[in-house]
Amino acid sequence: MSEQRPAPHCSECGEVMEWGTTTFKYSDDDIGVTIPDVPAWVCPKCGEVSFTPEMTDQLIETLKEFVAAAKRARQRQPLLREYVVQVAG
Repeated sequence: MSEQRPAPHCSECGEVMEWGTTTFKYSDDDIGVTIPDVPAWVCPKCGEVSFTPEMTDQLIETLKEFVAAAKRARQRQPLLREYVVQVAG
């Protein structure tokens, strides 16, 4: 991915961003989703992150599914508060 397009500049500090990974965190309605090792452009100076349009689409779809599943699980079993799901590559 990083070889196909020139590296973007950070919108916060102007530094040239580097291709790497980051941990994506999302919270809504007392439901938190953490997705580690997400490919992204990362600023080496300030840590600002930029996702490709394709990765953004994937994150949105994944979040919709996880949040919906968590809400259903919370309704069925409110005492269970944390779930860890891992997908082997």
